Amino acid sequence: MNEHEANRAAVAREADGATLLRSATRALTEVGSTTPRLDAELLLAALLATRVSTLRTAVAAGFPLSLPLNAELPEPTPLADAHPSLAEALRIARAALSAGDAGAALDALIAERGRGRPISHLTGRRGFRALELLVTPDVLDPRPESELIIESALAFITDRTAAARALGRPPQPLNVAEIGTGSGALAIALVDEARAPLRLTATDISGEALAVARANALRTGVGSRITFVHGDLAEPLIGTRAPGDPPHLDLLIANLPYVPTAVVDAAHAAASFHPESETHRDLSHVSIAAEPRRALDGGSDGLELIRRLVAELPRLLRPGGAALLEFGDGQSAAIVQLVDGLGLGWRVAIRDDLAGHPRMAEVRRSG
Repeated sequence: MNEHEANRAAVAREADGATLLRSATRALTEVGSTTPRLDAELLLAALLATRVSTLRTAVAAGFPLSLPLNAELPEPTPLADAHPSLAEALRIARAALSAGDAGAALDALIAERGRGRPISHLTGRRGFRALELLVTPDVLDPRPESELIIESALAFITDRTAAARALGRPPQPLNVAEIGTGSGALAIALVDEARAPLRLTATDISGEALAVARANALRTGVGSRITFVHGDLAEPLIGTRAPGDPPHLDLLIANLPYVPTAVVDAAHAAASFHPESETHRDLSHVSIAAEPRRALDGGSDGLELIRRLVAELPRLLRPGGAALLEFGDGQSAAIVQLVDGLGLGWRVAIRDDLAGHPRMAEVRRSG
């Protein structure tokens, strides 16, 4: 095919965006999406290799949508063994788009969404603050609620920097750690936005999650500013310290698994039903089953890992240091009790998220 023929073929590969979005929104509503229009836009934007904002502008103006030869979707082959239905949906969508059938491509993705698959697994992307992060089934989707940790961490860093300057001292790099980094969203956002030097270490027990986090750090340009370490909770940080070494962290952040086991089990049970067999189905609950259990399941009361980490804080936080810990609904009183158990010199404040729900514990060590 010469250049002229290729250009003619490209012009012929167009779709009616408004019609596609109406059809997809209706189908996503039927399978239980609580945000069907947004889901439809995200899926179609990924298929068209464009941004949602660009898609919305084109649809509002009535412009036809040009179909690329290749969609910006995850590669199916690496997912085939562990996630066969996801891999098959992606394969079908890619083939349909190559054939110029955007409707069939959307249908394949919507069918997988109806099985409880998060949108991010279908697009391979998830936004968090100013970042666009790679996401796979090996990591938890970054949630807007976790922005509270970033806002609180930035405020802490700003206060420490201002205090140093008030004493006539140049700001020294702060020692910061994230426990359970997952996709790397929190560590990367903090390094990207902080206006002070940081020495940041991020840990995770999952090697697959660390691979995603490293990839995200590299693609956002902060790969050289974060040290990623494999290990269980704070063990990589404590294990490298000599006996008798004083605590060394100024700031610790963590969004550890805090969903009770029974809730995770219920999500898996709900996901085992076909959409057509249920009158009402909320994919925001069912989708939990498609995310890595290790990143969600916090034990019988949801606090198993948080309890372990709080017990290690005296070995981690130096005087004047802080730990910012995200937790779930109804867990604030238990968190306060855990910190109280550390004894004198420790205090905790509970912070609400943007929805007004208690979401984060700010633990401080006197000094």
